[in-house]
Amino acid sequence: MEDSANTTSETQSVITSESSSEPNSKPVSKKIKLKTADLDIFEVDEEIAMEFQTVKSYIEDGVPEGTVTPLPNVSSAALAKSIEYCRKHLEFNGKSKVLDDSEGETDAKPSEEAKAFEAKFLDEAVADRIKNKSVEYVRKFFGFENDFTPEEEAKLREDYAWAFEGVDED
Repeated sequence: MEDSANTTSETQSVITSESSSEPNSKPVSKKIKLKTADLDIFEVDEEIAMEFQTVKSYIEDGVPEGTVTPLPNVSSAALAKSIEYCRKHLEFNGKSKVLDDSEGETDAKPSEEAKAFEAKFLDEAVADRIKNKSVEYVRKFFGFENDFTPEEEAKLREDYAWAFEGVDED
């Protein structure tokens, strides 16, 4: 039986993130290579890679440029979904718009592994995106419907006024 380290280069594939080809887009950022449990290597923009807390910590610890960041507990499918998620949300923040329900939908449903990965590595990124945002913004962001009557909502705003202090404008 061959050692898996000897076959790694033969079984690896490189998957690159899409870069904008628009002439007025911002300059191309540094690329970060992420290696999944199934030995696929994803080459993503640093801006996207920095959305993953584990990768961010790894990079901030001074890893030499060009180093492949290992993600041994993450499958390629989970990482691809997470990269797509980060790309959409970075776009969302950059354009200050709410994504339409039909945008970014795929035929494949996320696996339990993908959900666990997203929960583990993206929790802080999502929390940062909704921190100090209005209730209306958070509802639009996640696609939640308001199930309170105007009277119930007014009562909650009165009872928990402290929760609405210092909220950023949408």
